[in-house]
Amino acid sequence: MRKSNAFTLIELLVVIAIIAILAAILFPVFAQAREKARQAMCMSNMKQITLADLMYAQDYDETAAASWIVYWGGAANPDFHAVYTGVQWGTYWPDEIYPYIKNGSNQGTVASRKSKRGVFACPTVNNFISDVCGSWGGSGCGWGSITYGLTQAYVHNDPVNEEGDCPGFECGFVPQSWGGGCALGTSIPKIGHPADSILFAEGDVLIGAFYNMGYAAHPIGNNLAMEKAAYPPDGYVGTKKQRHSPNTASFLSNPGSIAWDSTSTDDGTNCYGVTGCADRTIHLHTGVGNYAYVDGHVKSRRSTTLKEWTASSE
Repeated sequence: MRKSNAFTLIELLVVIAIIAILAAILFPVFAQAREKARQAMCMSNMKQITLADLMYAQDYDETAAASWIVYWGGAANPDFHAVYTGVQWGTYWPDEIYPYIKNGSNQGTVASRKSKRGVFACPTVNNFISDVCGSWGGSGCGWGSITYGLTQAYVHNDPVNEEGDCPGFECGFVPQSWGGGCALGTSIPKIGHPADSILFAEGDVLIGAFYNMGYAAHPIGNNLAMEKAAYPPDGYVGTKKQRHSPNTASFLSNPGSIAWDSTSTDDGTNCYGVTGCADRTIHLHTGVGNYAYVDGHVKSRRSTTLKEWTASSE
């Protein structure tokens, strides 16, 4: 009798099962490897942005780029388009540091913007975060135009990047009816611990821990009371962890949450129960986020402390 060299059905099923098991084991590993590559690209982007901001500061009396600057009282000027975001009423920080980078654009059709943002967009976050152009951007889509945020922290009213009503018009431009005509840029000499102070993080336009704004209606005493409510029982302590925005589908797809007040944080609380509290910092690189510091270095973190979101508070 001639012996058959064919595989039996059982043998084929065993081989298929082994291949399926190996695929189930290896595919997540490959996915993590791809994500690590995107994370590395993201860190490179943040490094370039940070160095550009520091070069900007060298040319502007050691003051880094403002979060935004309003021209013409906030009205659109048909003869003006900001170089990166395309807004017609002024500039956002990417427009201000653009001459030092000259990469990417947020102009064109809504469908084409995400693919053109260059170093101002993280390859991972750009795929997930909602584009808030329609509801917040107005002309040129400044809000939601990027996936990195400039620090806007309000701990002890001592942020790395202080927003306010610009008494004396420090930025030299027209005030808005609801506040200042600009958000003051980082004053490099005032930063007491540059290696521990976050300048940029992953999120939307402006990021960081804050509970109120430095407008005349909200003096520092109010901010201190809000801090105590946010971090009971002793209020602000530099070593306390700053909770971040939840990386949930509802948050990432909600323009209102991303662009302004978060409805909750990653510990499940309602933004500490403090009205006006926001963060907008997200962690999409296998549970970590990238952070760029004032001294120019970039690193990945699962959590941050309050001290890292302030300019000089201990």
